Amino acid sequence: MSSPGRLHDLFVTFEAMSPGEYQAGGAGLALRYGVHDTPVGAALIATTARGICNLHFLDRADGPNAEAALRREWPNAKLRCDPSTTQPLIDSIFNAAPSAQQLLTLHIKGSNFQLQTWRALLRIPYGGITSYQRLAATLGRPTAARAVGHAVAHNPVAYLIPCHRVLRESGELGDYRWGLERKAALIGWEAAHTAARS
Repeated sequence: MSSPGRLHDLFVTFEAMSPGEYQAGGAGLALRYGVHDTPVGAALIATTARGICNLHFLDRADGPNAEAALRREWPNAKLRCDPSTTQPLIDSIFNAAPSAQQLLTLHIKGSNFQLQTWRALLRIPYGGITSYQRLAATLGRPTAARAVGHAVAHNPVAYLIPCHRVLRESGELGDYRWGLERKAALIGWEAAHTAARS
């Protein structure tokens, strides 16, 4: 099942893995990955033949550590470091003014509730923000803000599934898997590009 969302001029869809694929730990999958610079530091991106499966920001551009992190998530997949394949994806994602609309497909694994939460995140407009409570309400689960926060924290594809756009009800940044400084930078980066294009 696919779910579309807009990210400046990117059109993001995702395909969820089947429960069997999820439980198999990536058996039968070939993942290509690379570590690249982005406006908010180094990032690891990995892709299957069906789409991007991981985008993680890193504190250090360390290839062996990146592969170890992927191996924990995909214990039975075949991994190949292939930055020539992943660099064009990074260029598309972080180019603030692409020349044409870009289509990016994600191939991700998660529980049904996580997938529902990630689909809701894709509906947050570029440069927009929401709260955990409001996100829970959009899922028809207004008292499930804590569960929503847990699903947000386990997003495997940083930035493209925009978990950085979710704040506490008070307006505080709250938590972010890849660091609060990076979360603030992403929100500011999007706000600046939104203002420049309005």
